[in-house]
Amino acid sequence: MHIIPLQQRQWVATPFEGVERCWLWQNGTNGGTSFLRLRAGSKLPHHKHPGWEQALVLEGTIRIGETMLHPGDYLFAGAGDVHDAEAFTPTVLLVCSEKGVEYF
Repeated sequence: MHIIPLQQRQWVATPFEGVERCWLWQNGTNGGTSFLRLRAGSKLPHHKHPGWEQALVLEGTIRIGETMLHPGDYLFAGAGDVHDAEAFTPTVLLVCSEKGVEYF
């Protein structure tokens, strides 16, 4: 069993301005479970998924690909899917990924 109390979460800056990640578990193939926090206006560039990815919007409004997502919305991206993302309000996602992502 692996437990991370709220007070022990560690947010780390990503290479993308206004985007932070908090790893909860990593699987050894660049995937795992994490929170992704985006400031309003921040963007993730086009990227490819070498494996599946699931995301649940916990807070905020974000466009992923052509679709606007809101709190409670769920996304499944299959292996080979390509998209970008842009946060319209401060946004937090719970992300589970098989093999991470490949940025162009």
